[in-house]
Amino acid sequence: MAYGGGRASGSRAGDQGFREIVPRCQPGPDFEACRRDLLIGGAGLILWVVATFAVAGVACWFVLSGRWSLMLIELEQKIRSLRR
Repeated sequence: MAYGGGRASGSRAGDQGFREIVPRCQPGPDFEACRRDLLIGGAGLILWVVATFAVAGVACWFVLSGRWSLMLIELEQKIRSLRR
């Protein structure tokens, strides 16, 4: 039994998983603008990922350092002082 479903000769088992690579930006007068838009879009995605990790890191630092509970206690005291 051959790899690729058991078909003997004439099968295209070797071609499975391969597709033609199609460029996102086609050659022409707008090629540089297309490349610039792709670069800016990629940089925006990277910036979003970095910002997300930064916010998560700061939140973990607050919780693990004990400053989170201190901040909540101070907030509770402020709210109680405003209610009086």
